Amino acid sequence: MNPFMGAGALAVNIDDFNTGSFDHAKEGFIGGGGISTPSAGGRPIGFRPVPPGTPAWGTEWKRAVVRHYNHALAINNQGSVMAYRQNYLDLDSTYRDRYGRPLLRMTFDFHANEQKQANFIADICVKIGQAMGAERVVRRASPQRYTASSPIKARTIPVARQWGLIRRPARSIAIVRPGTCRMCSSPGHALFPQNAGKNPTGPVGALAYWTADAIKRYLKKPETAGAGIETFGTQSRRWRLWRCG
Repeated sequence: MNPFMGAGALAVNIDDFNTGSFDHAKEGFIGGGGISTPSAGGRPIGFRPVPPGTPAWGTEWKRAVVRHYNHALAINNQGSVMAYRQNYLDLDSTYRDRYGRPLLRMTFDFHANEQKQANFIADICVKIGQAMGAERVVRRASPQRYTASSPIKARTIPVARQWGLIRRPARSIAIVRPGTCRMCSSPGHALFPQNAGKNPTGPVGALAYWTADAIKRYLKKPETAGAGIETFGTQSRRWRLWRCG
C-alpha cells in the first residue's frame, strides 16, 4: 500500500454509481456518489488502522498497528445530499467571534433518502473489497452525523425577513425592503441548490471567470447598475427589485 507516499487529496475514483451514471429510481433514492480509495498519506499519529476488537493501547495494539500499517486501505463513498428545509445556515444567537460578530451556525441532519443511498453504495464498497482478496472487510454503519467539509447553501432560501436571489452572473441579491436591494458577486457552492456527489470544481472555476468578466464590464460602465425594476409576488404583497447590473 505504501501509505507514506500519499498526498493530501490523492485518490482513485469511479463514478459508476454517481448521481447520473446509473438508474437509482428502482433503489428508492435520488442521487448517488463516487467510490474512491484515498491515498492521503500515512501520518505517524493520524494513520493507525487496526481492526475492530483491537485493544485501545498496549503491546497488542502496537503489534496490530505494525501489522496493518502497510496492509489496509479505505474504500469510501462521497455521496450527494438533497436540499431540505430543515438543513440550513444561520447566525448563532449565542456565540460570537473576537469582534463581536455572530458565528455561522449549521443545522444539518441526514434524511431517509441519503441513508438509503449510503447503505446501497456501502454494500458495493464491501463487494469491491472482497473482490480485491481482502482478508477482512469491515463495513461502517450508515451516516448518523455530519462529517464532510463542503456544505453548500442555495441563496434562494429566505433568511429572517430578507430574501436572497441569484442572478446572472453569480450575483447574489438580498431584498432588504421593497424597492431596495444589496448585491455582491460570489461564485461558489451557494450557486448549487443540491450537493452533488462530486465536487463542482470545474463549474465553480468557470463561474469565477464569468463573474470576473462581468465585474470588469461593470467597472467600465457602473451606471448600468439599477437600470430597471422588476416587480413580482402576489396581489397582496408585491415586491419591487432593482436590477443590480
